[in-house]
Amino acid sequence: MSYNTKNYTEQGGEKTVIGGTLEIKEGASVTGLPSAPNQAASTATNVAGLKDDLNALLLKLKDTGLMKPDTWNVSAANVTTALSEDMTANQGKVESITIEDNVITVTVPVDELIAYESSNPAQGTHKWVAILITTGLPAITAVKYNGSQLTSADSAEAAAVGGQAGDIVMWLKCDEIVTTPKLFTLRAPGYPEAAFTVVIAEPEIEE
Repeated sequence: MSYNTKNYTEQGGEKTVIGGTLEIKEGASVTGLPSAPNQAASTATNVAGLKDDLNALLLKLKDTGLMKPDTWNVSAANVTTALSEDMTANQGKVESITIEDNVITVTVPVDELIAYESSNPAQGTHKWVAILITTGLPAITAVKYNGSQLTSADSAEAAAVGGQAGDIVMWLKCDEIVTTPKLFTLRAPGYPEAAFTVVIAEPEIEE
């Protein structure tokens, strides 16, 4: 007669698999599990204040892994409000911008783009194209981009090219990205870190 063991240890004790029921007897204790930071008792005197306290608690539970985090709903679009003649010319060459499985594909004929100097001299002269990354959040000041906290200055930069409060403007060096895709990560309270890739695709040639 064979017996199928549902609970077992493998990998020399490195891994324990619970396929049946794990019963914790009265008086026993479990250590090492994550715990959320302390949440002080609410002193709210109205519904709005109570909502804020509840949301703060939910964020703590999500960030410590005790509750499933929110799902990113990121989209990308072309910038239509240009700041210069060269930028206008380049933005007009963008044929499409799509996002699938966290890969953002910008279809643009790189050879036809104009190389111009960035307003930040340290960024140099490149074939720039700007896109808007919509995070789905009410403000980007809660977002970390590649580990760095975004600020009101980043929000103002997006607004200058027609972006909304939850948008990030991303300046693409198309002459470099066409051969080396651009990688970036986003992280926000209640949301897991998510990795994205930006690629440049040349338009299909019509025969």
